[in-house]
Amino acid sequence: MAVDVIFAEPLGCYVEVVYGGGGRLSYIRFLRSGKQLPERKTLPASFELEQYFEGERTGFSCGCDISGLSQFTLKVLGETQKVRFGETVTYSQLARNIGTKAYRAVGRALSCNPIPIVIPCHRVVAKNGIGGYSEGVDIKERLLELEKKYAVNNI
Repeated sequence: MAVDVIFAEPLGCYVEVVYGGGGRLSYIRFLRSGKQLPERKTLPASFELEQYFEGERTGFSCGCDISGLSQFTLKVLGETQKVRFGETVTYSQLARNIGTKAYRAVGRALSCNPIPIVIPCHRVVAKNGIGGYSEGVDIKERLLELEKKYAVNNI
């Protein structure tokens, strides 16, 4: 297992990037420690995330391992990966896209996403608002603002 740490200026926090066997991305966590941490970037996802935060990347090509999730969650996350940079979809639209009406179950599946940003669950919003986010609504809002800012240049 390897662990990298990068500072995400648009979010105002550090991001911990955890790799499992074979250097495959397995977990991303947002660190709000309030103190300066040493940055460490050794594997591809860390560099790709850094480029994303700088507006230089709209998608990810790093290897990921999310094999420990349920089939339903994998299906939801697979569909979530189709939502393009700078765009959003509602929980109910995402549910329909995978052939269910269970939009609340879709929301629960999204909350299990171990690699947010790479699998862009922040792009799934409520019909009448932003909806929730496992890392906090403030982070979700900042990610959407970041993408809105750079989407014009990348579409």
